[in-house]
Amino acid sequence: MADFFSSTPSVILLLVIAISFVLAIVLPWKKKASATMVISISIIAVFVIDLLMTSEFLYNLPFLAGHPPFDRYVVLRNIGFFPRSIVDDYTVFQFITSTYMHADFMHLMFNTFGLIILGTQLEQRIGWERFLVIYFGSGVIAGAVVLFISPFGYLGHTMNTVSIGASGCIFGILGALWYLYPRDEIFFPLIIIRKWPISLIVLIYGGMSALFILLNTDDEVSHIAHFAGLVGSFPIAFLVKARKDDKKEKGLDKLTKEQLTGLTSTKRQKLLLDRALSSDEKDVRDAWLEEFFSSVNCPKCKGRGMNYDGKDATCSRCGKRIRP
Repeated sequence: MADFFSSTPSVILLLVIAISFVLAIVLPWKKKASATMVISISIIAVFVIDLLMTSEFLYNLPFLAGHPPFDRYVVLRNIGFFPRSIVDDYTVFQFITSTYMHADFMHLMFNTFGLIILGTQLEQRIGWERFLVIYFGSGVIAGAVVLFISPFGYLGHTMNTVSIGASGCIFGILGALWYLYPRDEIFFPLIIIRKWPISLIVLIYGGMSALFILLNTDDEVSHIAHFAGLVGSFPIAFLVKARKDDKKEKGLDKLTKEQLTGLTSTKRQKLLLDRALSSDEKDVRDAWLEEFFSSVNCPKCKGRGMNYDGKDATCSRCGKRIRP
């Protein structure tokens, strides 16, 4: 730990990550921001700060001339997932901080893109609270599996190997989508960005990770963390799903569903209603219902659009009320 506090970049990055972690909770809670976007922006910010503080370019500036550049390996060892440090110094915060760190621009680009594509779709379905539990929970499970195999030198992981990146968390998002919505299709860039069956995406990416593990491939990619994040998300998704009270959360009985379906006349309206009915989180469901009611015609005066306040949908022209 003495090495940690003697490294200025490590302390700065730890503070930035701690603030980013708090913001990922506070902003969606207070400002209705997207937790996915908060984490994505934080990951990019951490990468830029890490790059600036450990690159030689910074030390060519006049006020830092003559100062030796900071050793990036020391920073990665302090902030990344370093089994030796976790066991000897109890640096358990590395389970989280390592998910904010990335090796290079390509590593950052692929993970950020995957996070935005998959995270946005999962967060819209289950809400930001459950999304954060699955995201960071999958990352912790991936790290735990890496820590377990490190003493055996398996798949390139040793007690002195540093692992970084959000891949385990992102694979966890994919696993949770499949576990919770196995028959759905989601936007994903397989060949082109379009909707693909979740089961197909899991089969391809999960199968590739499993194959690399069986072949004991050592290519500086933590395939075991990918697979652990994917599979580790299943019990988390089960527990998160099991917490809700179906009657209170969904709050839409068969009669109400039939009434709302009777208001639809376009494919877009049917899509909005389907998303509202399939949402487990009240805030998410209300957002879809608000958009749905703004697009339908009042069943009484046939005027366009109704105002939804979270409880009732009201027609501003004739006063007709509908309580979903």
